[in-house]
Amino acid sequence: MASKPLEKEILLSNIIHKPLKIDERASLEADSLKKKVLERVVILDSEQGADQWRHRGDGESRFIDGMLELSSPNLMDHWPEGSPSDGDYSTYGPVAAYRSFDHESWESYNRISFEIYPDCSGMANPHIKVAIRNDGKIKIPDMYFREGFNVINLKNKQWNQCSMEIPDLPRDEITELSFKYDMYGKDRATGDTVKYFIKNVHLEKVEYPNISKGWQPRHKDVIFSHNGYHPDHAKTVLIAGKREASFSVMLLETGEEKFSGQVQAAETTIGSFSVADFTPLAEEGTYVIRIGDLISKPFRIGCSVDRWEDSIWKSLNFIYCERCGCPVHGIHGSCHADITAKHDGGMIIFNGGWHDAGDVSQQLVQTAEVALSLYEMAEQVKEHNLPLYLRLVEEGEWGVDFLLKTRFGDGYRATSAGIRIWSDGIIGNMDDMYARVHNNPYENFICSGIEAKISMLMEEGNILKDKLAQVALQDFQYAVEEFEKDGFSRQPIFWEHTYMTSESLFLATASWAASLMYNLTGEEEYARKAERYLDDVIASQEAEGIRTDAGEMVAGFFYRNPERKVAMHFNHQAREHLYLMAFSEILGTQPDHPKKARWMEAVERYGSYIKFLTAYTAPYPMLSSGIYHIDEHKDQASFDVQHLLVGDKAKEQYGEQLRQGVRLNNEYYLKRFPVWFSFKGNNAIVLSTGKAAALAGLLLNDRKLIEIAEEQLHWIVGKNPFNQSLMYGEGYNFAQQYTVLSGEMVGEIPVGIQTFENEDVPYWPQMNSATYKEVWVGLAGKWMTLAADLYAYDKQQGKFPNV
Repeated sequence: MASKPLEKEILLSNIIHKPLKIDERASLEADSLKKKVLERVVILDSEQGADQWRHRGDGESRFIDGMLELSSPNLMDHWPEGSPSDGDYSTYGPVAAYRSFDHESWESYNRISFEIYPDCSGMANPHIKVAIRNDGKIKIPDMYFREGFNVINLKNKQWNQCSMEIPDLPRDEITELSFKYDMYGKDRATGDTVKYFIKNVHLEKVEYPNISKGWQPRHKDVIFSHNGYHPDHAKTVLIAGKREASFSVMLLETGEEKFSGQVQAAETTIGSFSVADFTPLAEEGTYVIRIGDLISKPFRIGCSVDRWEDSIWKSLNFIYCERCGCPVHGIHGSCHADITAKHDGGMIIFNGGWHDAGDVSQQLVQTAEVALSLYEMAEQVKEHNLPLYLRLVEEGEWGVDFLLKTRFGDGYRATSAGIRIWSDGIIGNMDDMYARVHNNPYENFICSGIEAKISMLMEEGNILKDKLAQVALQDFQYAVEEFEKDGFSRQPIFWEHTYMTSESLFLATASWAASLMYNLTGEEEYARKAERYLDDVIASQEAEGIRTDAGEMVAGFFYRNPERKVAMHFNHQAREHLYLMAFSEILGTQPDHPKKARWMEAVERYGSYIKFLTAYTAPYPMLSSGIYHIDEHKDQASFDVQHLLVGDKAKEQYGEQLRQGVRLNNEYYLKRFPVWFSFKGNNAIVLSTGKAAALAGLLLNDRKLIEIAEEQLHWIVGKNPFNQSLMYGEGYNFAQQYTVLSGEMVGEIPVGIQTFENEDVPYWPQMNSATYKEVWVGLAGKWMTLAADLYAYDKQQGKFPNV
């Protein structure tokens, strides 16, 4: 069940039928505003700087009553110059007030602060983009380094005290500071104009600034999982550097000491740390840990239900808030009714499901995957938490409706739309947009599997159950027909979130779907397809192993195809878990097959690979991104689909990024973070790989793999160098994210921690920009599907609450 504080908010939300209230007291921004200011320089106040500000774009800027006023219409009657004619991924253009500087050094300062008053009638999320330009050693912005701006979400019609810390941002030769925003159009509530008043802009040096780069935490921070630890699993807390100190773990309520010991020095591949290990403590309860003169915030020791159920409610809240085409209290009315998809004389209004991201774009496969995760989670909680079960199923049906709605019935589907605005809902005028339509075998394979799986999870009597089973079989057949006709030649499709799909991942998805068709029908032809597709997946796995310079043999990872030249990698998108979903489903549906031992060996190899990866980020739990060959960038076909919108220097930078990783031998490197360029952020990677580890752990009954899987959640809720929970409203030190049109939503998760330029260390500045800080609904789905497996394992082990 939910914790007591959250339980009240759930009831006030009418069981998540309006957004959960945000408690900002534990946020990073609230903490930042409490910091002592050591030095301050005025950039703008009532007496200084007024005549130095200029305007850019539509609207106007002016200085009035001691304040800078920035205003404009909400929309225009045309798309900006350079935008696609249909407005795909466009806004109505930027509006900015800016001040120029003559290559000033701001390196002595670590924060910019200001006050701002938005007067934006009916706008759910007034926000301002604070941007700097640097013309020094590192240019900001450039193609690969776009973190020079911070989108700050604001409370409407009141003064907001704002700050942005810049301790690691290049600022040796500042040439501009600007306040700007994009015109994002109007929904039913929004007024015609937007207006912002800005005052008291200061450049500051504050005490104990946040860090944004590297593996070492701040010297006063205690790094732990904010959601706590499983009674039977490893339990560690870490602090920076080497320190001789004792530690004690105490019950929060009574202060009683339950465990004590000495911190141990940990010399790892990423640095020196001090680690407090209290694994033997298995008594459930709420604790704090004291290490020398440092003390942590409270955390739980308890089973999965005890520690993760709050996060499930919050993830559900975020998913609900991302509904498209449905009024969401305080965020938007029914939206995007003028986004259409056309095929063979028919037209679909392409709204429904859930917005893909902070920019309200839409992706069918993301919605489909989220819908499945809701049913997977519902299956795990149905016997002990009926309100949560019913609400998960209700939300899941919203996604199922979109999954069915976007089928044209002949293999063609409406698949995505690049929406970045609120549109007026009137079909036939300039703000209409058009969804992409494809008859693509990969999309039909993955959708057919999802349709079949949800059908099997639905309760008897649900009117959608039989329909989903029927369309699953149809969509699978459409996929087979196109695949047998054209093979892989029609993969991939630009801008689809399935773009980096490889041949091996394609076949893993097809095998998974075929096993589900076999489960639905019992017809042997599906079983044989599942087997045949999986044969090529196994052929794409590293079976013999590569020998490292240290003498280890590393096997188990997958290549993009049976040629085994280019390893399978993900960057901001990730579907690593589909490999293990294929093995899990075929082993479940064909448990007596002669190839069972071969399938299990492949799972065991993968499990060993997962364990190998953990050594290179210890004592943190984050799984490394994988193994790279030095010549992968020479394979033009795979390089182009793995990396979108790269510049001319990408292949040169590939080698530099490898050298920043760990050399395994003269051909292979291990990268903690992916090779990536314009799109960065690794939450999808750690959650997807965590899900794969959980599935392997369930198949092998391997507790270590289950621990590794759960620890990917630990990484996201605080056990990272920045001591931040990356889920908004969960844990401590959660920060504003790039939500743009909808505002902060409890349970949102951003794309994830990135790296600085070509380095291979974590970089997590306060700046909110796409993609790394952009919130994605698909990550809430990945959170749920991984948590569902942790629940399933606890059930296997008898660690579930009594019903």
